[in-house]
Amino acid sequence: MAEINYRAYREYVDSRVEVNNAMMALLAGSRLAAHTLQLTAGSTRTLAEVFPAVEHIGRFNLRSDSARELLHDADQHVSSVAVPYALATHEDFVTATLEFLSDRGRTLDTQGKQIKPWNMHEVLFRTTGYSPPTDWLGLFHVLRETRNCIIHSGGAADSKLDEVIASMSDEARAGWRRLCEGAEPESIIERGRLRLSASHVFMAFAVTKGLGREVNASLAAELTRDEWAGLAVDDYALQAGGPRNSSAWRRGVLGFARFNYGPALLGPGEIEKAARAGGHWTASSWK
Repeated sequence: MAEINYRAYREYVDSRVEVNNAMMALLAGSRLAAHTLQLTAGSTRTLAEVFPAVEHIGRFNLRSDSARELLHDADQHVSSVAVPYALATHEDFVTATLEFLSDRGRTLDTQGKQIKPWNMHEVLFRTTGYSPPTDWLGLFHVLRETRNCIIHSGGAADSKLDEVIASMSDEARAGWRRLCEGAEPESIIERGRLRLSASHVFMAFAVTKGLGREVNASLAAELTRDEWAGLAVDDYALQAGGPRNSSAWRRGVLGFARFNYGPALLGPGEIEKAARAGGHWTASSWK
């Protein structure tokens, strides 16, 4: 689907990519470190003795064989950090989008309930009248309950996680298997505790990316052309380099709107109207 790259969405995408890259770096780094330690197999010295120039290595006061075992099992621990991190970034974006809609005069369809991570997407899609992406939402709710088990139960699985897995649709289950190398959702629990892997990190970022695009599409359908034009002009004005009322500013805002707000199909007349309404263009002529 074509995305409208309005400022808040661009910032969300940038944050998501930054978190994704950081978590991938940790996963790859643990594998690289484990591979490197094969060179020291059989050594009786600690890592601090072998690699004294590495910062903080003294805190990892282990011999290479013990350290290598820990690094091979690092996926579980990195995943326990990455899944909550990915969801927190996404939840902040959805909450901000709901606040934006409220500020724009929309009445949020909360059905009388407080907005929380468990219902925030549903509130947004009801408010905009957008068909909810049930497959992505099914995966999100499993990840959300997984995050809750990590944070509130120290990694022990609870009945809420069991319930949300049991309620998954066929489409959501198929999506889980596709993103988790064929594994069933139930495999995330082993002997009553979470058993996470790198696949769950990849899944968390895929799910939040997919839902972010759906939020973008729902907003694209909800806002009027005048609202999109106003957003585009205000967005450009925050970073415009040329003087206001100049031909350079006019060309710049039109190009900016085409590039970032293309799917909104805004015409030059709509951009001019928004620029004048926002006080960004005060000259009598738009030439």
